[in-house]
Amino acid sequence: MFEDPANDTAERHRKQGTEPEAPDFAFDPDDPWTQTFQAGLERADLKGKTVYEVGVGTGVNLAFILRTCGAARAYGSDLDPRLVMLAERNLRSLSPQHAEHFEPVHGSVSLIDTDDARSKITKTDVVIACIPQVGEPNDLRLTAFRKAQSVELPDGAETQAEDHIAHYYPWTAFDEYPYNSVGLGLNEALLRRIRQHAPKAQVVMNFGCRIGSDIIFECFEANGYRPEKLASKIVHQHVGTDISFFVALEKALCGTDLEKQLVCKFYADPDGTHPLSATDAQRLIEKDPHVDLYHEVSVIRGIPIEN
Repeated sequence: MFEDPANDTAERHRKQGTEPEAPDFAFDPDDPWTQTFQAGLERADLKGKTVYEVGVGTGVNLAFILRTCGAARAYGSDLDPRLVMLAERNLRSLSPQHAEHFEPVHGSVSLIDTDDARSKITKTDVVIACIPQVGEPNDLRLTAFRKAQSVELPDGAETQAEDHIAHYYPWTAFDEYPYNSVGLGLNEALLRRIRQHAPKAQVVMNFGCRIGSDIIFECFEANGYRPEKLASKIVHQHVGTDISFFVALEKALCGTDLEKQLVCKFYADPDGTHPLSATDAQRLIEKDPHVDLYHEVSVIRGIPIEN
């Protein structure tokens, strides 16, 4: 495992006397996911590069790549149109000298699926993203899959929090992508779009490795990228996180050769020394909904493979 990120986000904000605006509909900028992502971005050689962030959120990463990583220019968009405006405000607050280096793509943008987003992606050297890997709990196909495996949706999982779209994606809408079957449909769709519109651009993405990093590496390779891990951290799983999909996946693979190739990875301790299957983790949750569980978060860079 890599060492914990040295640039602790909350501590940095305290020392600088700045605090990003983070309403309930925005992903928490002090989350360990953000800290791990920024540790990977520091190692991604962004100096002088043009970077596009898919899912700008609060804009904390934009400030980080411009100020700390030395990126020359940044573009960015988000599915929630409020977040692009929030990112602009936070960038002016966190790093005002770099605000003019950010060109936002306004409106609701799924992946890079607008003319403005596609135009900017063609001028991009590196695309960065931290996007959902778990399907919308109420998705009809996911519901049918869970029922087929006799796995119930946990109490409260169907309740939509303000930042719901930061954690789940519309499963059925991405069913044409092979890796959607393991929760990577949205990520695979993004890889394909980047490959189409910016074939020379590198990709740096933040993943929860609950299905293991080997499968994620395979997804990169299948879509024309050579993957490498830039940073990694064992993080605390949010209480109430729906892991029923991973439980159902284990049950579906039981008794086949495939269960040896895909092993869901949770941990009972913050050091990652006591591994748990998704089924074991779910049993612990059922006994105590507030039990401490952990999983790995990894930052993976994809370098385009020449045709």
